[in-house]
Amino acid sequence: MHIADLQHDDQNLQKKLEHIFQLRRTKSAINWDQSMYTDLLEAFGNPHETLPPVIHVAGTNGKGSTVAMLRSILEASGKKVHAYTSPHLVNVNERIVLAGEHISNQRLEALIEEALSYINDAPLSFFEIMTAVAFKAFSETPAEVLLLEVGMGGRLDCTNVIKKPILSVINRISMDHTQFLGDTIREIAAEKAGIIKAGVPCVVGYQGDGEQASDVIDAVNIAAQHNDASVYFYGDHWSVEEHGASFIFKMGNRHREYAVPALAGGHQILNAGLALACLEVIGSQFSVSDDDIARGLASVSWPGRLQQLDAVWPSETYGNEIWLDAGHNDSAAQALQAQIKKWDQVSNRPVHLIVGMLTMKSPKPYLSPLLENVQHLHIVPISSDPNSHTRETLMPYVDLTKIPSDHIHHSQDVISAVSAILNEYKDARIIISGSVYLAGEVLGFVQGAE
Repeated sequence: MHIADLQHDDQNLQKKLEHIFQLRRTKSAINWDQSMYTDLLEAFGNPHETLPPVIHVAGTNGKGSTVAMLRSILEASGKKVHAYTSPHLVNVNERIVLAGEHISNQRLEALIEEALSYINDAPLSFFEIMTAVAFKAFSETPAEVLLLEVGMGGRLDCTNVIKKPILSVINRISMDHTQFLGDTIREIAAEKAGIIKAGVPCVVGYQGDGEQASDVIDAVNIAAQHNDASVYFYGDHWSVEEHGASFIFKMGNRHREYAVPALAGGHQILNAGLALACLEVIGSQFSVSDDDIARGLASVSWPGRLQQLDAVWPSETYGNEIWLDAGHNDSAAQALQAQIKKWDQVSNRPVHLIVGMLTMKSPKPYLSPLLENVQHLHIVPISSDPNSHTRETLMPYVDLTKIPSDHIHHSQDVISAVSAILNEYKDARIIISGSVYLAGEVLGFVQGAE
């Protein structure tokens, strides 16, 4: 949990969040302590045992986008959908979607208060308490399906108490949370594959090329064989192919063309393909039409993921583009780099990359690919979290052969950085990236000015 997670416009709810923050464990980085956590679930009446059918989604990159697309398509088909995602951007209510709506302040506060009454200040983590609260809310609200996103890892994640989901999903795995999950892709993939259950099918997203992809496939296959589970891999069992303003999805005898999703970026076509593969596998339980898919992809929303903001920026933008992306690891950087190259083919604008990163993240794998395609780098702190890089701590990771030192800037905060660029340039492409918490800061500013 980060200090930024505590911010809320409801003061009573913020006090409850601050209470949870004080309970956090300092000895363990894992998202659950099984005995204390299951005690809390039991006090709640074991709500995780009375949920709608669960689709359990793990991975390093693209979990939230895949959940958003599944939700949008299923809702377009008339179904009531619960969703649990993390982290949030502006306020904690975003994490719990009850039949299509964020949980209300009143209900969330009441459930947190109930949870606190049970645990007697036991050192449960924020994520454990919020997950138990979410399960309780989901169990009390009618819906036809629950899209359940893993917090971190999988095997030891506290969402992994669901004994029999209808589907397990593993999206792109990258080097992230290495201090908790392992130092290699194989180790991290083994942790993520811990959500695979006996007899439950698993759909696996695009994993890149080469040795890392092979390591993921090997780890997933080992888990699947151990659990006698069927696995559907990108490339072997399903695929997507970009085709201008549309993409072609292939799986078995199915061969369909759809307009690209409303979420920007070529990587979102891969996430859309993963969502469609999931729906193919569970088609006997949740059938959707091609019209449902088309409408769902056209209306999908997932804030802070390559989101264009210049149309809603509170001040004059003078023809500059403003993009916001919460990516912060190597795969996210590769996806953003690919999109910058694609943009440059259509409209070659000078790129200003505004970066704010937490000190727990590895800057070099993120910055290295991006600096090849930007003209200016702006380093900013994350105002809501003291554990963020400064210019002094981030500069050692900046390759000065890729960007000259006089094109590296520092501002006191992200909004000041954007304002400085807007005052000097008229045709720039401004990209704000490096952290979910930086993205939340920007969206909070934009929403607060509306």
